[in-house]
Amino acid sequence: MATRATITVTDEHDSFDMYQHYDGYPDGEHGVVRHIAMARQLAWSPPRFEAADFAAAIVAVLKNRDGSTYLTKDADAHTDRAFHYQIEPIRDDVSTRVQLTITRPSWRSEDADIEVFKGSIQDAVQKFNAIPDTTDQPREWQVLDEVDATLGRAEDEINQWFKGAADADTQNTLDDIDDASRNLMRLRHHLEQADSWDVLKRIETILSNADDANATRTLGSVKVETKLAIEAHRRFQRDER
Repeated sequence: MATRATITVTDEHDSFDMYQHYDGYPDGEHGVVRHIAMARQLAWSPPRFEAADFAAAIVAVLKNRDGSTYLTKDADAHTDRAFHYQIEPIRDDVSTRVQLTITRPSWRSEDADIEVFKGSIQDAVQKFNAIPDTTDQPREWQVLDEVDATLGRAEDEINQWFKGAADADTQNTLDDIDDASRNLMRLRHHLEQADSWDVLKRIETILSNADDANATRTLGSVKVETKLAIEAHRRFQRDER
């Protein structure tokens, strides 16, 4: 969908604007909220927040082809946008949290933009169903979600123990958790871009429809290897050892 959007990431020192040419809506697994949540895995973890770092992470996640995501000098100059996303740190004496505000233009040009959402990225993910239900998806997705949730709980528990700076060993553990979360995000992105099991199923269909005798002889070994690979995948889905 050609839904235009702009994104602004700010901190106390800098501000960076981006323009998204399509899929600029917040809802669903292809929307901007999902990509902002994914970008968070590539950026510094709170309490550290740098606008330049987070903005670069958003571009890294969104930019998947020519003409999709642009840097822009002024988000407000894009009058064709359907949504605007503002990301900024909210700091107090003991913590830093990342706030996301989503607005859309009013039908009346003289009126201020209408606020659609304001809160944490996690709450936005829930509100806009940015992480789809995995019950009917391949087991790989379910495993990824389970591991990611476990790592998140572990990080939260560790941070609860240390109100100030953690000791060196604990900080190393937190850094390892961050690295693991980022690797999970990269794996998820890879699986989304190259659905190998979907390719296997399509190959299986093509091969099963190859009625020509010469084609059957030529592709015989390929058919066997494809069937073995698909059966291995199906065993994994059934959790068979």
